[in-house]
Amino acid sequence: MNSRLIMAFGLFLFGASAAVAAEPPVSMLMQPSGSVEVSKDGAKWSPVTRNKFLFAGDTVRTGADGAGTLIDQTSNMAQTLGANSVIKVDPAGVKAVSGALSAPTAASGDLAAGLGNRFAEAQRYTTVRRSVNKDAAEVKLRLINHIALSATYPELAFEGQGKQYSYVVTIDGKAFPVAATESEVVRLKLPELAPGEHAFTVAVLEGGNKVAESDKEGVIQWLSKADDVALAESVAKLRAVNPGDDFAVASLLDSKGVTVAAMDLYRKHFDANKDDNDMRPLLIKAYNDLKLKASRQREALLYNEQLQAN
Repeated sequence: MNSRLIMAFGLFLFGASAAVAAEPPVSMLMQPSGSVEVSKDGAKWSPVTRNKFLFAGDTVRTGADGAGTLIDQTSNMAQTLGANSVIKVDPAGVKAVSGALSAPTAASGDLAAGLGNRFAEAQRYTTVRRSVNKDAAEVKLRLINHIALSATYPELAFEGQGKQYSYVVTIDGKAFPVAATESEVVRLKLPELAPGEHAFTVAVLEGGNKVAESDKEGVIQWLSKADDVALAESVAKLRAVNPGDDFAVASLLDSKGVTVAAMDLYRKHFDANKDDNDMRPLLIKAYNDLKLKASRQREALLYNEQLQAN
């Protein structure tokens, strides 16, 4: 196991937990071109063909045609990586072992987007717990505490309780019925709301009769048109710099509290990049924020299984 994943780690059959204490990424390698490789141990090297987060202990090397940009995830400063170079990543930043690494300059935009703090918090949710069989008569529904939605990102989500149940979402006293579904994640696309905060609850119905209600209210922060446009512009800038980088956009949306859309893009990223386990805690945190317990548990198990495999 590489140095960045030195941790107190235990995974017990039928049970207890896996305690993980990984450090946040130090840098992000952006726009790699030509021959660029990364290694966790200096022995096994893997090609880098897309943006990649780097952790303390990683080594990056480039060939004669290799190049890229390194973004410090604390300072948001950028350095250009040249050809025929070897770069070592330590907790304080990146250092050139050989070759060319430019002096730091301010990166355009907030590419770090508070990632370090969110990554550290996300580690709390990577524990794998013993599954407990829920009483068939017991229905417990929890809601996200606070979520940002807008005309561009209007979907609310909560955990499904079973295919026999339908739901009523009540926002500021107005009811929105939701049909029964077999999906673990129930979604509701909302009509445009007035900018500002809106309290909401969810009732669980069986055969048209209410059998349970969410344990407490959640809060929707509906973005103003100006804020929605500003967010769209930020997303467009990221897309222009990093076409196809769903993780970067997910991280931006996550930092703004647009959690459902962030979850969807995290999932898209990990579906396409199944080996990118290091950053999986961010998806796990999104599931936890949305109170999607089954999804969080399943993803945490996958995360820990891949850690053990490495």
